[in-house]
Amino acid sequence: MSFIPYAKQSINSTDIDAVAAALSGEIITRGPLVEAFEAAIADYCGVKYAVAYNSGSSALMGAFRAANANPFDRIISSPNTFVATVGAAVQCGVKPFLVDIDVATGNMDLNKLEDVLYQQRTRGRTIIAPVHFSGIPVDIEALSNMLREQESIIIEDACHALGSRYIDGSRVGSCPHSEMTVFSFHPAKSITTGEGGAVTTNDPKLYHQLKLHRNNGIERDPEHLESTPYVGYGEIQALGGNFNFTEAQAALGISQLKRLDTFIAKRRTLVAAYRKRLSGIRGVEFFDSKWDENSAHNLFAIKVDFQALKRTRKDVMNSLLNKGIQTQVHYVPVYRQPAMKKSFTDAESLFPCMEEYYAKVLTLPLYPDLTLDEIAQVAVALRSVL
Repeated sequence: MSFIPYAKQSINSTDIDAVAAALSGEIITRGPLVEAFEAAIADYCGVKYAVAYNSGSSALMGAFRAANANPFDRIISSPNTFVATVGAAVQCGVKPFLVDIDVATGNMDLNKLEDVLYQQRTRGRTIIAPVHFSGIPVDIEALSNMLREQESIIIEDACHALGSRYIDGSRVGSCPHSEMTVFSFHPAKSITTGEGGAVTTNDPKLYHQLKLHRNNGIERDPEHLESTPYVGYGEIQALGGNFNFTEAQAALGISQLKRLDTFIAKRRTLVAAYRKRLSGIRGVEFFDSKWDENSAHNLFAIKVDFQALKRTRKDVMNSLLNKGIQTQVHYVPVYRQPAMKKSFTDAESLFPCMEEYYAKVLTLPLYPDLTLDEIAQVAVALRSVL
């Protein structure tokens, strides 16, 4: 029996040759391939700058530090995300707030954002971190138009959305209505560099800060130094971290990026096949298909009414696993995570749509090398189990 994971990277011989060549180079980290990869990401997204990081989580941290997030600020985000979206800001001392989701998309419900956005505050900025869940784009222009405070900042979490497009057709990451956009290149994402991430921006000052915080806060540009420079001189101007990207990662990323549109087209074909094969199963719902042409389809999450079917999610997942099919849950709500519980009280009653969604969500396998025959195998197994 073959095993079908919920996600898997697609690596070919061209990728392997590119990485091998990078490892044979004179420089194996922070070199010309990293700069070439950043330029390729910026060009693909239609944005001025891109800064590569060693993971999506560190890219989020770099974005918040570049924005000088501090304890006087607050972050508003979605509970339907990996905890790093909010956790990176909380590590800067920022107070977290969450907005319930729209069950049709899994994204932050902008209609409910108003209630949180205009709660009385005394000082500090509002940082909005919308999440493009599973690749479905948030309407960032509409969100931006809701902000009345000039100093408000939008940092998009697009870790699921490299290759997705906004309503107007422009690519997620072009930052027409946000300060920064964050991507991930984990093996489950649109492209992979093993681990890796990037931040895009059109702001030259943020671009400078992103590079500074990526490399331990080391400044070497004479224009920004406090003392007279000499050969090899650098100043620690910020307490950042070592979030640097390697030449091998960049080589893999450049190679992968050439296939990104092909990957997305395949994911759309697979999603369409899932919709057709799973239609009519009692108790199974999908996200609204009207977003399918705009989404990069990082995940295929469905909603299963386990209670009506008199099944538990755990039993269904175990039964599928026994048939060689791995599934996942995206996501356990942020406010339910032990590390975040202290920041939220009575949270489950405050987010009824997230709770409804969490009770039903099941993520099925989706990745570029998945075949239509394997989609059929998953569909048959799920019908049988349910």
